[in-house]
Amino acid sequence: MGVVLSNRCNIGCIHCYQRKNADALLAPAEIGRDVRRELSGFYPYLSMLDLLGGEAFLSPGFSDLVDDVRAAVDRPVLRVTTNGTLLDDAWAERIVRTPFLRVTVSIDGATPATYRRLRAGAELETALAGIRRIRQWKARLGSRYPCLDSFFVIMRSNFREIPQYLRLMRDEGVEEVAMETMRITPENTARHPTLVEDEVICEPREAAELHAIVREAVGERGRGLRAIRVSGLATLLAAYGLDTSFLREDGDGLYPESDDLRPRNGGFELCPNPWTTLFVTESGDVHLCFLSEPIGNLYETPLAEIWNSPQALAKRSRMIAGRYLASKCSGPSCSWREGRRPTVPDAAERKRLLAEMSEIVRRAERLHANGEASDLPSLDAIRRLLAARRDSVSELEGLFQHLCETNGAIHRQGQEYIDRLEADLKASREERDRFRKEIAVLRNSRWFDRLLHRS
Repeated sequence: MGVVLSNRCNIGCIHCYQRKNADALLAPAEIGRDVRRELSGFYPYLSMLDLLGGEAFLSPGFSDLVDDVRAAVDRPVLRVTTNGTLLDDAWAERIVRTPFLRVTVSIDGATPATYRRLRAGAELETALAGIRRIRQWKARLGSRYPCLDSFFVIMRSNFREIPQYLRLMRDEGVEEVAMETMRITPENTARHPTLVEDEVICEPREAAELHAIVREAVGERGRGLRAIRVSGLATLLAAYGLDTSFLREDGDGLYPESDDLRPRNGGFELCPNPWTTLFVTESGDVHLCFLSEPIGNLYETPLAEIWNSPQALAKRSRMIAGRYLASKCSGPSCSWREGRRPTVPDAAERKRLLAEMSEIVRRAERLHANGEASDLPSLDAIRRLLAARRDSVSELEGLFQHLCETNGAIHRQGQEYIDRLEADLKASREERDRFRKEIAVLRNSRWFDRLLHRS
């Protein structure tokens, strides 16, 4: 489960795809308590709970959520994705003692200058110092956790630093790295209008150069790094006719736990995210993958219901059929999967998974029923208000439709009346013109002159 706690951040990455409206999932606190209780129903069943931002360490309720997880499970499941600049000694100790399963530090440059330009307001050395503090506490406490990861967004101005970045991560004790192509959204292009022109790799020469660099880099899997995962590169490089088989995105992509969904009997890899991942954003939107479109909102529907909702089942069914784009997956990252039909789990495995899902629902319902009474607004109250609002909106839409139809009929009747008046006016003008012509003819005749002479 991935949870975006807020979009608040202490630095300004030029490629950040999030809104910057200070939205936070666990604020206000009274709503945050209800959300935390609902999330806690999933904790015993998670292989990983990934806490993200913005910057997670700035998010309201982050510390409380960490306490919730520690009270619910006695094994490391927590992961935090951070820019690393707020990893002070106190947090480093707490992360190791909790213990966290993973800490992922986003680092998009191997040199201070590149890092500083792409991640405005931060310094590379500050992020590396946070990594070192965690390593020091791991050594001091003799803990193998957390595993240290790093994340690198591939752009035109930094991809040539990939070899140097990988060496730097090995030297700093990072165990895994993930590299992803940049996501273009209305938010980051509005903040930086020349972002696409400046940072998107869109020339054959650059694509070929990136291909050579990445090919050499991933060929070093296992040499000091346990894994090098990539996303989006298969689509980018295939567009230029370049080989992508060495990337192994189907088996070594950015998925939390995909070993049980690897190809069977020569079949294609089935993207595991809709079966293994739930992703909640700071606005309450719920996704089955952080790259796909939302299938619901926790402020409207309980998470357990969204997990097996008709929208979720439809997405999974389309993906089994190889219709990834129709299932609202990401085109830039997932279009290379389109048309691939995987070997599906057998009946016994499906039965086991359904039983596990049902147990999650029952546990969430029990935890929800045991919640403390409060005079403050609750998540249920919010959902009731939203349901009432939807009913009101539907009623207003019906009234508006009726009004449009009535106004349309009045408009048509009025137009018909105007058309008749204009036709009558045209006929009157034609008759007037005919009379004028007859009078003119009479005036020019001798008979008219004799009549005037007699008068």
